[in-house]
Amino acid sequence: MDLKTFKKKFIKNGFSKWATAVLLAMTVLFIILGLIKNMSGEKYAQLLKDHKEDEGTYAFIDVAAFDEWICTYGDETYYLLFDRSGEAYLAVVSNSVMKDMERKASAVEDYTHYFDDSYRLYGLVKSTSYQVISNVEDVYGLDADQYRQYFGRCYINTTENPNTNRAWMWWTFSMFSGMFGLVFLIIWLGSESQFNKECRNFTEEEFAEAARMLDENDKKQQIIFGDDFVICRGPAMLMRYSDMLWMHLVDTYYYGAKMGRSVRVYSRSKNSFKIYPTIKDSESELNDIMNRIRDKKPDILVGYNNENAKRYRSMTKK
Repeated sequence: MDLKTFKKKFIKNGFSKWATAVLLAMTVLFIILGLIKNMSGEKYAQLLKDHKEDEGTYAFIDVAAFDEWICTYGDETYYLLFDRSGEAYLAVVSNSVMKDMERKASAVEDYTHYFDDSYRLYGLVKSTSYQVISNVEDVYGLDADQYRQYFGRCYINTTENPNTNRAWMWWTFSMFSGMFGLVFLIIWLGSESQFNKECRNFTEEEFAEAARMLDENDKKQQIIFGDDFVICRGPAMLMRYSDMLWMHLVDTYYYGAKMGRSVRVYSRSKNSFKIYPTIKDSESELNDIMNRIRDKKPDILVGYNNENAKRYRSMTKK
């Protein structure tokens, strides 16, 4: 029996593999859903001229001319747009779209760009804030009545559509599932690398013996002590007693909260594995694990201290 065949006996290491696959698949799905939701539904858009005051309407405008930017407020840049009838509109336009509009404009006169063919923009009709109204009035020297006559109380935000928030919701989900998927991928690759490194010098007879031990013991039994090595089903570990050089108890913390206790065993190949008790934080089981290993490997270093750390480093120097 070779290493690849034997690894199939270790069912628990597959969890990280499948968790990675599921989470990364969910990430792709959430991204696709976000893209679908972000589709503007342009066939349902209304002509902006007929819905200039209808806040929340998804509308379009065929731009015949536009002025360079009027003002900025927050992260938004406001422009003045004109349709073929000469009607004026206040609009928020992204930098990338504005660059495309400037490139496609056929003529420029006194800061106003003109199109031979109309340039269609889609966006969400929104209420104009007092600060923006005040800025526009200052730029063009308008009073409140004149402003309302020209622009009304709303503007069109061409960077948004009715599904923008829903799209970002799915993209947020994709970010979190992707992060967790990456964590499980690192765990899976790390455990695979460690396991392969520790078992690369095992003989086919040793793998066959380990497989026999797995078959003869209950699948619910997580730790199996053999005559020559220890097997853990999850996280997967196969280590000869003769290769064990140092062990000590270790506490696992997550954001400052204690999650559990285990026995960390260091091998001759500079690997380290954690053996977890079947009952969380069971001191008697943790002591039993250490005693059974020490019975098979009497000269193993026990306990965490600087002296043992130095001795382990010296024993693993090549």
